[in-house]
Amino acid sequence: MKALEQELRLLISSGHHLIYLLSFEEDRARRMLEKLAQEAKTKIVGWSAARGIEQGAAAGVGGAALQEVVNNPDPAWFIFYDFHPFLDDPYVVRALRELHPTLVRRRQVVFLVSPVARIPVELEKDLVTLDLPAPAAAELGKILEGIIVALGKSRAKPLKLDAGLKEKMVRAALGMTEREAQRVFLRALTEHPEFQDEHLDAILSQKKQIIRQQNLLEFYQVDEDLEELGGLDLLKDWLKSRSRAFSAEARKYGLPEPRGLLLLGIQGCGKSLCAKAVSNLWRLPLLRFDSSLVLGSYLAPPEVNIRRAMQLAESISPCVLWIDEIEKGFSASLVSGREASGAISRAFASFLVWLQERKKAVYVIATANSISELPPELVRKGRFDEIFFVDLPKVHEREEIFAIHLKKRGRAPGDFELKALAENSEGFSGSEIEQSIIAAMYEAFTGARELNSQDILKALSETVALSETMEEQVEELRSWAKNRARPASLDTKLIDLLSSGKTPGPDRPGECT
Repeated sequence: MKALEQELRLLISSGHHLIYLLSFEEDRARRMLEKLAQEAKTKIVGWSAARGIEQGAAAGVGGAALQEVVNNPDPAWFIFYDFHPFLDDPYVVRALRELHPTLVRRRQVVFLVSPVARIPVELEKDLVTLDLPAPAAAELGKILEGIIVALGKSRAKPLKLDAGLKEKMVRAALGMTEREAQRVFLRALTEHPEFQDEHLDAILSQKKQIIRQQNLLEFYQVDEDLEELGGLDLLKDWLKSRSRAFSAEARKYGLPEPRGLLLLGIQGCGKSLCAKAVSNLWRLPLLRFDSSLVLGSYLAPPEVNIRRAMQLAESISPCVLWIDEIEKGFSASLVSGREASGAISRAFASFLVWLQERKKAVYVIATANSISELPPELVRKGRFDEIFFVDLPKVHEREEIFAIHLKKRGRAPGDFELKALAENSEGFSGSEIEQSIIAAMYEAFTGARELNSQDILKALSETVALSETMEEQVEELRSWAKNRARPASLDTKLIDLLSSGKTPGPDRPGECT
């Protein structure tokens, strides 16, 4: 907020007289502008289509509101609320252009406060657009303190919360507007008079609903952890080594905040599960970016939605932003202009700039299944911290995957021939292994008997693995990743070498490849 105030001071002192403030929070915007107007020793005059001008009667008509400005010779700042529908009127646009020299001469400023950006081409050179950020932790802390005091007065005994719990409540509310935070805090403290750590879910649940209403990002509730992810040892070790990367100690040590991870690989091999597990490992909220919602919405252009989605993610930082199958939303053909996709191209350009220049702690985990559809700009060095290739699971990984899914379904892995199952599932992905277990369980359930290894082997023999039906695509992925991405799994030869107790050396180079 302070940064925005300083930016407005500089804009006004340098001669900007038409300023567009993007925000749902009219009251916050008004308070900020009143503070700046008081410093500048000028007055504030507001207008809305319902109320009209505060000192006149120009309700409902944008052109009449501008005439009120013309009729007011005094230095003043005018705030027009939700003026964007009138910017489709050629008369209003022309009136604003002709009004600009008058504003300069009288030292007047017109602020357009609206949640919708609608900038006519004719005004692009005179109108500057700024975003009002969501309330920071300090602002939300003051709101929480006010509610605690008010509730304490209305109850028999004062409401007391320790500083640590207050901080957690504030962090849980990051990304909300003032009004949303007030309502959520009040509901949580009313519903749980003896508010404790276990009640924080009440705030997160409300936050999840608020984010869902915006139809841009999905607040994802995470239960998965890395223990549910079979294989991928190199990737898991890499992630664990960065579990404290967002801490103050890491900043003090001189480390930058991690930026993101691109997981490229074959379908059903654990890329999405990994994104969920990272959120749990790092104890960060997970936001899911759905390209069909952000880029396919008819309510606003894709470039507007992408900007709002990124702002929402930053307001909740630190967090993990999960973009599943990124090539589906930003395919190479769409962003290159080979198809009628100007809006998608502009949205992609905005996303790339944000990906490179963002300052907030938003860790992006993107997954992709097809390298041919992936724009080359996305895999350039600097966009992500690392690119990992997730291949089909090796035999030792398949054994681990079978054990995980059997245990998840209430079976003791030791009761099954895991080695035989792993050897007979060559070319199977993790999801195909899971489905083979489910198919075998149906077979055993129908026969009114307990599941056994033979049921699973039979289900495996009846399944055509994706690696067979898409053999060319799998080889294309492997070929591309060979020298461009880090492997997510240890090589089987290296596993055998380490288990044998031998040390890799120059006389056995092939054993470590």
